[in-house]
Amino acid sequence: MKTIHTIRAILATTAAAFVVLPTWAAGTDGGKTAAGASATAPNNITAYSDRERMTLWTDEKQRLESALATGHSKADYLKSLADNGYTVTSINADKKDYLEYEVVKNTNSYEVQIELDKAGKGKDVKVESNIWRADATKSVLRGNRMEQPPRYVASNSAYSDSPRMARYNTETEKLEKALAEGKPLAAYTADLKKMGYQITSTNDRDKDYVEMEIVKGQSTYEVQIDLDDAGKASMVDVTANMWQSDETEKALEKNRR
Repeated sequence: MKTIHTIRAILATTAAAFVVLPTWAAGTDGGKTAAGASATAPNNITAYSDRERMTLWTDEKQRLESALATGHSKADYLKSLADNGYTVTSINADKKDYLEYEVVKNTNSYEVQIELDKAGKGKDVKVESNIWRADATKSVLRGNRMEQPPRYVASNSAYSDSPRMARYNTETEKLEKALAEGKPLAAYTADLKKMGYQITSTNDRDKDYVEMEIVKGQSTYEVQIDLDDAGKASMVDVTANMWQSDETEKALEKNRR
C-alpha cells in the first residue's frame, strides 16, 4: 500500500552507497527516460515514482539533518556535506546571515537552508525539498560531474524554494479539491487539462493505481490515484514531484523562457 505524503512533507534521499568526492565534483547516476500521455514509456516505469522511494528518502533526510547540526561555521557545513557524499551543485544564497545550497547524492536532491548568528555559526539548519532546480543540479542528477566548484551569482536566487512554497502549497490544496474522489481516470486527465496542467509522465498505471507527473508554469506535482474495482478513484493525493522525468524537465525549461 502506498504511503501518503503531503506537499508539506520534508523530503529526503536514498541511503545507497556512494563514492565520496569533493563536494563540488561528485557525480551521480540519474539518467531518465520519460513516459506519459504523449511520451514513450520508460525502460523502468517506476523510475520516477515518489511512492517507491519515499521511506528511504525520509530516513536519509533525517541522517543529513543530524550531520548538519547547529553551532558550526560555513566551512564546517561544506565539509560535512562532502564527508557525507553530497555534491553542492548551486549556491542560491550566500549572505552574512543566511546560506542556501542545492545538494545532490545519487539520484536525489535537497535544498539546505542555514541561518547564521552574528558569530557566523549556524543557529537554524533545515533540509528541504528541492523542487526548483538549477541547471547544474539537473546535470548532476543525470550522472554528470561538476567540472568546477559552484559560485554564487544573484540569478541563483531564482531557484530558491523558500519564497515559493506558500503559493505552491495553496495550489496543491486547490488541485486536491478539484480532483475529488469517485471519478474515472479519464475525468481526472480532463480536469487537469482544463486547469492548465500538462501531463508530462505516467510513472505507474495499474488496474488499481495510477501515478502522473504534471506541470503548469514553473511548478510540477505528482498526482497519485488509487482506483476501486469499478475503475473509480477511492483516493487522490497530490504530492511534490521530486524525481522528475525528462519530459517534465523539458516542460519546466520551456515555461521558464
